[in-house]
Amino acid sequence: MEAAVNVTYICRIFQFPCILLAMMAQVYVGRAYGAQEWKSIGPIVWQFIWFSILSMFITVPGCLIYGHYYLGDTAIELAAKPYFHALVAMNFIFPLGAALSCFFIGRGYTQWVLLCKLGSELLTFILAYFLILGNSWIPTLGLKGGAISLFIGNAGFCLFLLVHFLHQRNNDEYNTRAWRFKPKLFWESIQPGLLRGLGAVVNFASWSATALLMTVRGGDYGLVLSIGGSIFLFLSCFGEALCQSMTTTLSQIIGAKKYELVLKAFRSGIMLALMLIVLIGIPFLFFSTQLCQFIFPTILIDGIQKIFFGLWVSLTFFIIGYIPIGFVLSLKDTKFILFMGITHWFYGYGLMYAAIAMVGIAAQDFWLVLSIMHCITLLIYSLRARNHVKNLRLESLIPIQS
Repeated sequence: MEAAVNVTYICRIFQFPCILLAMMAQVYVGRAYGAQEWKSIGPIVWQFIWFSILSMFITVPGCLIYGHYYLGDTAIELAAKPYFHALVAMNFIFPLGAALSCFFIGRGYTQWVLLCKLGSELLTFILAYFLILGNSWIPTLGLKGGAISLFIGNAGFCLFLLVHFLHQRNNDEYNTRAWRFKPKLFWESIQPGLLRGLGAVVNFASWSATALLMTVRGGDYGLVLSIGGSIFLFLSCFGEALCQSMTTTLSQIIGAKKYELVLKAFRSGIMLALMLIVLIGIPFLFFSTQLCQFIFPTILIDGIQKIFFGLWVSLTFFIIGYIPIGFVLSLKDTKFILFMGITHWFYGYGLMYAAIAMVGIAAQDFWLVLSIMHCITLLIYSLRARNHVKNLRLESLIPIQS
């Protein structure tokens, strides 16, 4: 499990920035849809599809170099490398799925993407169950089986979306078969997302360095990181989903120049975030021991309640933080996102280095201390979003509320 979690952290340094850059298609689709410039949507989405394929020229060498230094001389090196190489080889498929999803999400067809993704994850889970554990007629493949199932599930997701993206009805309305690579349009489309992607690289490198601090210490520190990291990676989808919802809604509002709806969108996002936080908090705060025994039946560690409380607090600030982030993205303020990625090394990694290496906090306190980092991120993005709302007020004269 330590090998799987750490490999995921390594690959996300290059994988997730590509996904975030591809998701900028959502902003363009949302604005074009709101402005009723429908014929321009297909060619723009194709430029992000081309980006997903071409990104392998950067992600493959980058991942291999970073992974060599990260995994070298660690206890998990031998177990991690086959899984690591498999994830690196399929890196293009994740931004490709994001780009195709944005064609539907940017127009508000979120239920369609949800159903496709549920089917993809169900297929991945079924394959993983047999390929990882094996049975009388399938050999036990371990992490290799996990990689194979992950590839088949995500490839099926992309193929299904691509078929519907190219459907004649969508082509007639949105020009979705305009597949040619157009250098000028390509650059205009991905340029704002490059800063977002670079900021994410710096941000995830900071988090990966923090995870390495825990891995090197070993013992309970490695267990706490693995337990919490597995759960956090799973539940982080709520924050990312909220970000996509806010980005789509606000992009359409800005494209239609209906700025008076901005504050209403913020309030709706906050209500949704609070509902998610309460639902997550019920098992985390009241049934933490039972939950840990159910998910990790072979792991014995003290302080389960403290670990899950810290996880819940971290997730609270993490999920709410995506509300102002979605607004910043809808305005294509990617320079600020790059700035946040750089400063994250100071208030993020700097904080955790002081807590782990200098103060020597107990392993069980890791996630609670980490929540301070997410709280600072939330505050900074909220101030930036408030500044943008004030600027929109000058254009539309909408009333500002605290």
